[in-house]
Amino acid sequence: MTATNEVQSAPIIEVRNAAKRFAVNGQSLTVFDGISCSIPQGAFLSIVGPSGCGKSTLLKLISGLEAPSGGEILFNGKKVTGPADGMIYVFQQYTKSIFPWRTVIQNIEFGLNSHKKGLSRTEREDLCRHYVKLVGLEGYENYFPYQLSGGMQQRVVIARALICEPSVLLMDEPFSAVDALTRAILQELILNIWRTIPVTILFVTHDVEEAVFLSSRIISLTKSPAKIHEDVAIDLAYPRDQITTRAEPRFHALRQRLFASIFLQEKGVAP
Repeated sequence: MTATNEVQSAPIIEVRNAAKRFAVNGQSLTVFDGISCSIPQGAFLSIVGPSGCGKSTLLKLISGLEAPSGGEILFNGKKVTGPADGMIYVFQQYTKSIFPWRTVIQNIEFGLNSHKKGLSRTEREDLCRHYVKLVGLEGYENYFPYQLSGGMQQRVVIARALICEPSVLLMDEPFSAVDALTRAILQELILNIWRTIPVTILFVTHDVEEAVFLSSRIISLTKSPAKIHEDVAIDLAYPRDQITTRAEPRFHALRQRLFASIFLQEKGVAP
């Protein structure tokens, strides 16, 4: 099975000639200048590249958390001028994203407060329990964050984002702080979610293998000032799993191609 969630229609996100500059010690630092790409609805797109190339910055521009210094970002054909309804950002530091004084189900319910007003108590509870089940936290509804593992806390964050029913989920290195086995389990979880509900996922990672395993498409950036070095369709069949997918020769070929490019740049060799 090779099909993905992607809908071949007008792109859900367009990055048009985007630039980002910062003032550092009185001088202008250009992170990138002139980045353009289109992202179709239903894609699972990962952004990779050398350290400090602007991967997270690009994600923040798309989300509306930061404004571009030039160019524009369009979401559903409308210019992004601030945090947009329909896009939810999942940060890397999940421990700072959940409330330690709230239980699992109370943390998840918090996502409803600004996105789904007017629901009855029964409707809210049913919706929360649906997303508890979706992320595999049944039986832990009344636990507090300190009683959960790191991976379980990240599941809470993902459920709280999904309960808002976003069109786009933006994830900034969401699995980097957990151990290798937990990371593998969370990777399969997010793939299952992506194939279950209609959501476009933009995923920033330093881990090329993770990007190849998850994505329908990968954008690889050069060192700063960044440009798009490669825009690669990942032609691995879905559904994927950690054993058989990673054993495929095509998986290794894609991983090697992307990793070699980034590694050489880190060593100072131009792509």
